[in-house]
Amino acid sequence: TVWDRAKMEYEWKPDEQGLQQILQLLKESQSPDTTTQRAVQQKLEQLNQYPDFNNYLIFVLTKLKSEDEPTRSLSGLILKNNVKAHFHSFPNGVTDFIKSECLNNIGDSSPLIRATVGKFTLITVFTLKMLLI
Repeated sequence: TVWDRAKMEYEWKPDEQGLQQILQLLKESQSPDTTTQRAVQQKLEQLNQYPDFNNYLIFVLTKLKSEDEPTRSLSGLILKNNVKAHFHSFPNGVTDFIKSECLNNIGDSSPLIRATVGKFTLITVFTLKMLLI
């Protein structure tokens, strides 16, 4: 129901330690060192085993306005790839939270974040996936 989706939007809060670990990975992934990038990629793949990992990604993209834009945008791009690869296995609450956050942040003050949230990334992927279901 609409009420359940609204509750999900307000109820989900990240674990601070988990959030810090994901932020650290996102920053490390921007390293020019290929060994570091490979290690980060492996950790990110492992994190895909946790249903709320994608909540953390959308949280970084849409809620952590104090983070630098490249880190926030990278979070959205990783989320976009996760949606493409794993959408079928997302719990409903995660799907609803991501959709809600995307729609609520189309007008972000940052052009980079708007582009990440906008038609070329998350919303397009969700629209295509929803049409296929």
